[in-house]
Amino acid sequence: MVLPCLDEAAALPWVLDRIPDGWRAIVVDNGSTDGSAKLARSLGAHVVTEERRGFGAACHAGLLAAEAEFVCFCDCDGSLDPALLAGFVRRIADGECDLLLGRRRPEGRGAWP
Repeated sequence: MVLPCLDEAAALPWVLDRIPDGWRAIVVDNGSTDGSAKLARSLGAHVVTEERRGFGAACHAGLLAAEAEFVCFCDCDGSLDPALLAGFVRRIADGECDLLLGRRRPEGRGAWP
């Protein structure tokens, strides 16, 4: 699972704890100044540094570092539960589709800032 990261030290422990068992967390540090990379390493994540700023550059660096048959991308800010992605991968592995995209929707009033 590729996790683009820019100053997400506060969210990292929860996000990494929610990675499905057997999955490899690849945290792509994109210029953090809050110790995100060091914290991610201490929590067992593989950390890649991407000097070019931006979500796309971080995702690309993570994809290049990935070795799995299936690769997921997830924001590292805790706005999405990484555990939910296991169901997406299952559908691809079962041959239902080749690519699966999702979108987030608020579940209640005030769900998003």
